Amino acid sequence: WHLRPGIFWSDGEAFTTKDVVFTWQSLRQSGIYAPGFDLIEAIDAPDDLTAIIHYKEFYPNYRLQFGGEGTGVFPAHQCGPPDKMLQWDCNFNPVSTGPFTLAEWQPGERLVFNRNPAYWVPERPLAEQLVFVIEADKERRERMLKRGNAHLDLWTEEPQLSRLEEEENIFIFATNPARFTLRLVPNLSAFGSADAAHPNPYLADLRVRQAIRHAIDVPLLIEEVFNNRAIPADTELARNGCSVSPYTYNPETAKALLEQAGWIDQDEDGTRECHGCQNAAEGTPLEFDSYYYAEFGERLAKAHKKIELMLYDVGINIHPRPVEGVDLWGTWADNGIEIRGNFNLDLWDDGYYGIDPTDYLYDLYAPHAIPTQNDPLAGLNVMRYRNPALSDIFDELRRPISDAKRNQTLCQLAIILYKDLPAIPLLAFPDYYAANNRLQGVSPHIYDTVTWNAADWFLLPPE
Repeated sequence: WHLRPGIFWSDGEAFTTKDVVFTWQSLRQSGIYAPGFDLIEAIDAPDDLTAIIHYKEFYPNYRLQFGGEGTGVFPAHQCGPPDKMLQWDCNFNPVSTGPFTLAEWQPGERLVFNRNPAYWVPERPLAEQLVFVIEADKERRERMLKRGNAHLDLWTEEPQLSRLEEEENIFIFATNPARFTLRLVPNLSAFGSADAAHPNPYLADLRVRQAIRHAIDVPLLIEEVFNNRAIPADTELARNGCSVSPYTYNPETAKALLEQAGWIDQDEDGTRECHGCQNAAEGTPLEFDSYYYAEFGERLAKAHKKIELMLYDVGINIHPRPVEGVDLWGTWADNGIEIRGNFNLDLWDDGYYGIDPTDYLYDLYAPHAIPTQNDPLAGLNVMRYRNPALSDIFDELRRPISDAKRNQTLCQLAIILYKDLPAIPLLAFPDYYAANNRLQGVSPHIYDTVTWNAADWFLLPPE
């Protein structure tokens, strides 16, 4: 890495590679995890503006490691011993190389940032001060925004979002692309076995998973549950430019797939039974519980209910059950539901930060990322999905290849996941922000915090 020359901390000290080395040493010696830093073996600093970082293996998100949504760089001259990171005074009174510096911090109430006169960009920042007010009451935040007592609301949700959208003096930002994908997560192994060698009686058959996807009217979910605040998703790699043929809502196709898979409603009670299916005993009803995490709130419960009704229309009888996230995603030692394979089908949303999804996708889908009792930290492939072809793809992605080759390989992975449906993507959620029209220059996206370009923010004069 080559540091930009002429950069100074807000207290006048030069920003150099000593700060880069200090950051890595502090994380390592304090035992604090930060993505990718455990892969760094050494950092050479031949001069004040050159840092050569040696990795024991390639880290795909290296570009954001020392900035953006990554860890950033800490000032060696101001902070304390590298092995006492959590006790540093600079955690509460930091200096900055950015456009603003922390001037006041009242925990639980507000943070005030003043213009940094040492900022390296000429005539920036445009604003003299940023004030972040911590206000848990959503309705109070709404009133403040309407009255001009506040100018930006972060991660605005319903019902405030719809009401603010009707205000002439409010502008709504929706990030594009979206970040978080809502999906159904099938267990491909038998309930409670946590072993991919023992197939799930219902969901190990690809045709059943395809039938589930065709039976769900995603546009209807988006309209009736999420107030048109989501977009259909057939791959979580759409934001990487990977395209696949969209699944269509087609109950007749779903029924035909289930018939082919040997799930037939011979007794005409509305629930199909196994009559020649692959993995269940003859006569087993196509009926099981389906979990969703309670913390998401009423909308996810409503979505799961609608999915239940849609699936029942094609003869699949699921029973939605709310569970706490701490139980659903608990560790092996804490009897986590998913990690131990004590489920059939779950509903939750997730997404990746940064610009490269390799590590995120490896944890979810790589054959080596299946957690077991002997290796509960192997990864998050709780679907127990095994496709040997993915090993070669992930080997390729975990090497330093060109951006064009990397994107091509990611899109190969997207096609495989689309065909195999180890998880069933449904829709994706943008991040929403509401701004008073006096505030100009805000440009949210999913690759950094909303303040990434705060140096360009300014207020128009009041009318």
